[in-house]
Amino acid sequence: MVRIDREYAASLIREVKEGLEELRSIVVLSLEDFMRDRSKRFAIRYSIILIVEASADLGVIILKQCFGEEARSYREVFLKLGEKGVLSFSVAEGMASLASLRNMIVHRYWGVEVEEFVSKDP
Repeated sequence: MVRIDREYAASLIREVKEGLEELRSIVVLSLEDFMRDRSKRFAIRYSIILIVEASADLGVIILKQCFGEEARSYREVFLKLGEKGVLSFSVAEGMASLASLRNMIVHRYWGVEVEEFVSKDP
């Protein structure tokens, strides 16, 4: 029987929801308003990081406990979840792309233009 720490999983889900709520409040802004609001530009970056990391942490638990597998990167977590049928192919690909964007923010944030956030299709 698979045992998942429900409290920890619930905290990860809350983090994802928090990040999504923040993103929803930002995407309704016009590009001009978004560009004028530095705190919104920072918030969108943090929200992407939060969503990817919490989702990947939950994915790591699922991969290990349900399939006995590990992943070496955030991207790989989502792609493996897609291969296993836990996520649809389109969701797995979308989350893998979001993981790549997260990596750009974290490791090369100075090279990520704001247009990267507003020009990507969901």
